[in-house]
Amino acid sequence: MKKTAAIFTAILLIMLPGCESNPLYFRLSSNYFPVSPAGATWEYSIDGGGSKIVTVVDQSVIGERPCWRLQSGADYAYWINEDGRLEKYENHTVLFNGFEVPIYQAWITMFQWPLADGMTLRDSVSAQAVSQGVTLSHTWIRNQTVTGPEVSPNGVWSDCYRIHQEEMVINWIQTAGFTPETTLCARNIWLAPDVGMVIMQSADSLITLSSFTGGEE
Repeated sequence: MKKTAAIFTAILLIMLPGCESNPLYFRLSSNYFPVSPAGATWEYSIDGGGSKIVTVVDQSVIGERPCWRLQSGADYAYWINEDGRLEKYENHTVLFNGFEVPIYQAWITMFQWPLADGMTLRDSVSAQAVSQGVTLSHTWIRNQTVTGPEVSPNGVWSDCYRIHQEEMVINWIQTAGFTPETTLCARNIWLAPDVGMVIMQSADSLITLSSFTGGEE
């Protein structure tokens, strides 16, 4: 009991004095992917021209779970950030004969908190659906590795964590003469404390945060 108390006291001595200037305490207490409250808005500039705006619209219920609904253009995404993890509602479809066939819908953990250098996470899905008498197979694999903290590539944001993602999607329409369609994608995402994603970079695209407005609690 005395040993446990001594360890707890030592942790407090490290973290409490000068909390605002303690980098470890600052990172542990920061929100690296805010998905609330309503009204929070991120505007990104797209390399080569154009912009992308993401806004927290409201609260919703998806998959029997309360969540936050975010809008980007005509698209919506659904997020939950609680209990030490960030979850996203994945809605996977396969294009067949001009129709998007639903094949997999579920909540998937994106990150676990707190982030730490060297942390890894792997998600995978293997699902099938039948459309017009034809079986559609879908495989999705995402591997993530966390590094940091570090400064964002443009030098604007400090204490960032960089998320390296590698994704593979294999869609197979099980008919004669059809070859499975495989898509590979790798990207780096920089997350800044209490702001969220500030840069996303892939082989053929770069988006950078140009403004952020917090919503009203």
